[in-house]
Amino acid sequence: MFRKVLTASVLGLLLAGTVVSAPASAATIGNGSACTKVNSTTKANGYVYKCTKNPAVKNAKVTWVSLDCLNTHAIYAKQNTAYLALVKSLPATLAALDAKIAAELVKVQEANAKADTLDAQSATWSTKLAEFTTARDKLSADGTTSPKKTEALANYAAAIRSINSAIRSNAAASISLRKVGKSVTTMQTTRAATLSSIAQAKSGVGQSLSMRALVCQKGL
Repeated sequence: MFRKVLTASVLGLLLAGTVVSAPASAATIGNGSACTKVNSTTKANGYVYKCTKNPAVKNAKVTWVSLDCLNTHAIYAKQNTAYLALVKSLPATLAALDAKIAAELVKVQEANAKADTLDAQSATWSTKLAEFTTARDKLSADGTTSPKKTEALANYAAAIRSINSAIRSNAAASISLRKVGKSVTTMQTTRAATLSSIAQAKSGVGQSLSMRALVCQKGL
């Protein structure tokens, strides 16, 4: 019953089925049972066995080994190969990311410095804008009329428009410059994800290895 539940719930996706020889005695077949013809197959209790070496046994001799065991080993081997490839490439991958992050951080510092300069300039212009606005309003409210006053008011209006335009332009440029740091966050996230993928791959290999040990144990 344990064998049926294990195969149905955990190994249902494992492939099974080859050219099978005449069924052997169910009572004598299981992982580790003696066999004579290498690569021959047989069927017992609804499971297929192959005469080969058990991949989960060190220095194994040729015995009957279930296809479930062999297929589970194939899954483990594939995952382990992929994991080792990731581990091998990890130093170079991290070094490349770290170099990009360092270079981008330099750009961030430069961009922030420029943005700070623009913000300081805008603050100065805002002060000047307030002075011009106050002077214009005072002149406009003095109750007199003259060509000179009209010209002065026009000059104030032009100056106020120009300063407002410059402040808006500086604000837009400052915002754009401060967005440079977002790429650093993205690269740092990528770096963390790379390390996480290694850990997940290692965990998957460990689970596959445990499953192989379970399915390939003697007598199953």
